Amino acid sequence: MKAWMIAVILLIGVALGVSGTILAPKLVGPYLPQLFRAKAEVIEGEVDRKSREQDRLLLTVQTSQGTVLATFKQKVAEIDLLVQKGDTVTLALRRYEPFVENPAIERVRKLQPTKPEAAKQEPTSRPKAGEPSPPETGGASAY
Repeated sequence: MKAWMIAVILLIGVALGVSGTILAPKLVGPYLPQLFRAKAEVIEGEVDRKSREQDRLLLTVQTSQGTVLATFKQKVAEIDLLVQKGDTVTLALRRYEPFVENPAIERVRKLQPTKPEAAKQEPTSRPKAGEPSPPETGGASAY
């Protein structure tokens, strides 16, 4: 009876150790200070293809090291709105892999930056020195 109990405790300990080694970095990693986290490799590349399915988003990213197929199953709608074909994305990975699931997106640079509304308005011309200023329109008289 004692040997049986020792064997069960040993097997439970081994199972907890193996599962903790595999699952702990994924579950606890975001909550740990930077000192204790695993080193991440930053990979930058251009989005070549984008495919949205019902519960996942697939991005094909062309990098200097090769092509990466990133599968996102979390925050699918948000990432779909943020990332477009032709954008440059920066991914944080433990190491380069051709297939990754839910990689951390560090940065997204758009293909062409959007211009603010002020830049779209036509500039108003200023009078030259010594010329009278043009009359104001749409308002009451200043007199």
